Amino acid sequence: MTFSNTNQSKITASVDNLVRDITQDKIHFDKLKSILDEVYVPFMSTLDFDLFYSEPIIAFIESTNAIVGDLYPSDVIWSHENVERLINALLCYKKDIEKEDIAWRYQESQNYKSLDSYIKNLTTHYSKLLFIRVDLKYSDGLNHLVTVEDFSDHMTKLRELISHRQTCFEDLQGFAWAIEQGYENGGLHCHLLLIYNGSTKQKDFYLAKEVGEKWTRMTAGLGAYYNYHSKEHKRRYQRHGKLGIGMIHRDNELEVENASRTALYLTEPKKYSQQLKVWLPNMRTFGHGIYRTSKRRGLPPIPK
Repeated sequence: MTFSNTNQSKITASVDNLVRDITQDKIHFDKLKSILDEVYVPFMSTLDFDLFYSEPIIAFIESTNAIVGDLYPSDVIWSHENVERLINALLCYKKDIEKEDIAWRYQESQNYKSLDSYIKNLTTHYSKLLFIRVDLKYSDGLNHLVTVEDFSDHMTKLRELISHRQTCFEDLQGFAWAIEQGYENGGLHCHLLLIYNGSTKQKDFYLAKEVGEKWTRMTAGLGAYYNYHSKEHKRRYQRHGKLGIGMIHRDNELEVENASRTALYLTEPKKYSQQLKVWLPNMRTFGHGIYRTSKRRGLPPIPK
């Protein structure tokens, strides 16, 4: 774990947003200069060429390097001339940024289709399922202690626990997860969907709480979570006929429809602003379980 006063995820999100604002002509010149003075040195202190970065950040790195040359980041002065040069340089990357966004939306649409099929199979196969939604994140004020490498390690451990179906993951019949990076604060987080056998699991609030506390422990106290299963939260959605968590019965069409909509939020293509801005090579950002397995009862044998 790397300890630093600079929040890696927040500073990368700030640079990504800044470049997007510049290429879309959404920022005033004076404000741009002020933000550059704030983010350039902290960003350069977190720069790691073993990581992958979004196209806006790649554009920022290449453009600033061309302007400042061999100067140390702390010696760089963002004069009026240098800011103008940076704007002109970044505009050359506009098409590359757009291509990356299009590719991300396409991948999310493929994830959406895959998850939709998975959820339909599960809700058709079982008479009742307990849908649990938990957001796993990090505590405010501790985000600067968490790097993308740490987050990747935590997610790997979480997936291992899920695959072993032990402790709070016992009787799990399905799952899906998606990792994102917040637009404004850059917070790394995971949207987690867990689907349990409704015949053996009923207390959704306490089960979601147990999962959240498991995350907090496995992150050495850095983790935090949001439990969607409070009475107030569920009551609010129930009033509008949109409750898609808790016990879902196969013969209740509205419950199944709402559960599907809740699940598919994980792969919403419109959330492009929350795609990762920094990641490890081969780092997965989405996954779900397998429906056709030898352990799932009631299905024909899998051909060998």
